[in-house]
Amino acid sequence: MSAVDQVMVSVTEGSLPRVLDDLREAGLVVDTVLEALGVVTGTAEVRAIPALLAVPGVMDVERQWRVQLPPY
Repeated sequence: MSAVDQVMVSVTEGSLPRVLDDLREAGLVVDTVLEALGVVTGTAEVRAIPALLAVPGVMDVERQWRVQLPPY
């Protein structure tokens, strides 16, 4: 099993409604759709990121890094 990360996907203006299904098929588990910003957040396996980037209308896929300060 591959590692799973939180990701933020930025899409071109006006393309969000038509790319959601393609993102899901590429491996994104959608958490939040911010239509006004053209952003979708969710989780995906790290190995699925190239497939997400290949979806027409996707501009960028950014992994969300977690930072934990003591105490753990």
